[in-house]
Amino acid sequence: MRWGLLATSGVALVICAFALRGLRWLIVLRLPLDRRRLWQSFCANGAASGLASLTPLQLGEMLKISMIPECDDFAWQQGIAGFFLERVLDLAGVVGMGLCGLSLHFGHTWLAALALLLPAWAGQLLYLLRTLTPHLPVKAQVYGKLLHQHKRITVASLITVPLWLLYAALWWTAISAMNVSIDFDQISLLLGGVMLTVTASMTPGGLGVAELGSQGILLWLGRSRLDAEAAAVAVRLLTPLLALSGGVCMLLLFLSNRHAKNFRRTANQRYLD
Repeated sequence: MRWGLLATSGVALVICAFALRGLRWLIVLRLPLDRRRLWQSFCANGAASGLASLTPLQLGEMLKISMIPECDDFAWQQGIAGFFLERVLDLAGVVGMGLCGLSLHFGHTWLAALALLLPAWAGQLLYLLRTLTPHLPVKAQVYGKLLHQHKRITVASLITVPLWLLYAALWWTAISAMNVSIDFDQISLLLGGVMLTVTASMTPGGLGVAELGSQGILLWLGRSRLDAEAAAVAVRLLTPLLALSGGVCMLLLFLSNRHAKNFRRTANQRYLD
């Protein structure tokens, strides 16, 4: 096990993934992309992703809804709608990675390129479904307003494509750290297949499901049992890596918010004096 490779490259890729998630979250919420909000969104999405790696159906992602910078009633509604939009795009990203690997495995390169762009196609499909929002219950129509924002949906869907390529690079790094060589088509199929299985399962963090799924896929691809078992260990090592990174983001967000409160309290005291 090459711990240095996992610690350096793995952490760097996790930070990049959290940053892309933070940027996409602000775009979905239609909030200004200033330094303070980018930092807050980065920490919130990092903390939510870390918790999602430990919860069934990755429902820990909902944590970031309560961390919206401007948390009023409208922002809360936008947060719920944005959360479900992101879940659809991420599901399309997972399916796209799996189809990409499957297409490359059978030699259909052009189909693999189209599969990678599946989040973009899913975003356009959601925009086309905007005409159905008037038929929703009155209380639910407010959550469907996001479907009318073509630019926000398009940008968010395009960001989702490199986001899942980053996750593929993260999985490749973890498996390579176990001294197992793996190609892009194999890592794409492994990522898509395992993540779909984990998401569909009700076990926290896909415990047991991820290991069996990764071994089964690699054995089906013709890899040795030793490589399959090593890859299963590598995939499981990503859970504590994401959880620890999320915990650090939570701590940083807490310290940042406390510093901001102390600064405002000091400024108000000086104003009163």
